[in-house]
Amino acid sequence: MNMKRRRPSHVSIRAGQVEFVKVNTDAWRWRDVYRWLLGLNWPRFAAFVATIYIGLNLLFAALYSLQQDSIAGSTGGHWFFDCFFFSIQTLATVGYGHMYPQTLYAHIISTIEIMTGVFLLAVMTGLIFVRFSRPIARVVFSRSIVIAPLNGRPTLMVRVGNENQHSMVEAEFRIMFSRDEPLLEGGDFRY
Repeated sequence: MNMKRRRPSHVSIRAGQVEFVKVNTDAWRWRDVYRWLLGLNWPRFAAFVATIYIGLNLLFAALYSLQQDSIAGSTGGHWFFDCFFFSIQTLATVGYGHMYPQTLYAHIISTIEIMTGVFLLAVMTGLIFVRFSRPIARVVFSRSIVIAPLNGRPTLMVRVGNENQHSMVEAEFRIMFSRDEPLLEGGDFRY
């Protein structure tokens, strides 16, 4: 029995100035596409959407062009361009004007393209809505911390400010502190 052994893979993730390395994980999973799309800046997101849109129209135009005269009302001079612009009308589900499918093959391709267009429109609308509705935290911390008495006890104090014009409601902050302690056996241990 000859079984391939997968080599352990690692993924490097940067969070601020700290880099984490996840070991024994796949580099790409389909569920990460959603987070990847939300993480793109607006110009890259728009370029991605345009690339998908043009790519799908080119694919369906190529499928339409496989059968000559599958689309009625074409100009005849530039068959592929007619197929491409017919594909744009179909994918956008705007309806047909002068050009329309006239063979069974073209009707099947246009049905698949309409279903793809409805799905694509729903996905892109959802992604755009999430991108607009996602709250963006613009919290600023002071450069220094102070230990001062509060209610008679020494207290660690940090100044926090909100750059947004909205109020922070039920804000919670968790501060982690770690330090190196020398071990009796030699070396240090981080707490």
